[in-house]
Amino acid sequence: MNIGEMIRNEDGSVTGYVAEASYDLEGIFLEKVASTHERAPAFNLMAKSPRGRSVRIGSIWERSAKETGEVYFGGYIESSVSGFVPLRLFRSRQNPAVWNVVRKLPQRKGSGAQEVSIPEAEDMDRDYDRAFSRELEDA
Repeated sequence: MNIGEMIRNEDGSVTGYVAEASYDLEGIFLEKVASTHERAPAFNLMAKSPRGRSVRIGSIWERSAKETGEVYFGGYIESSVSGFVPLRLFRSRQNPAVWNVVRKLPQRKGSGAQEVSIPEAEDMDRDYDRAFSRELEDA
């Protein structure tokens, strides 16, 4: 689910927004992390507080897709308003200076798609009659 956009500006900075029904963070920006630790994020995701202070709201790591090798960014936002929101940032195919911010939805564990069919009217009537007769027996 697309929930925002980040844009590389002419000065090289990256700014944008992330919004859902319960929050709307505009003016967020990336701040390069200065760390040599192998598990350190590439960027801190930052926002301005109501008083104009820069506050860290999450972290972003550089990733690459296993199948294609395409580079994207993965991370999260964590705040009292939004809770923990896992994110992915993918470069727009229309504009290379834009990254689409996507909420990473939980993956279902399963062995593939299962067939789903709509019950026939006779089956629904039979199931209803069976349930109704059980209610009468219990009463």
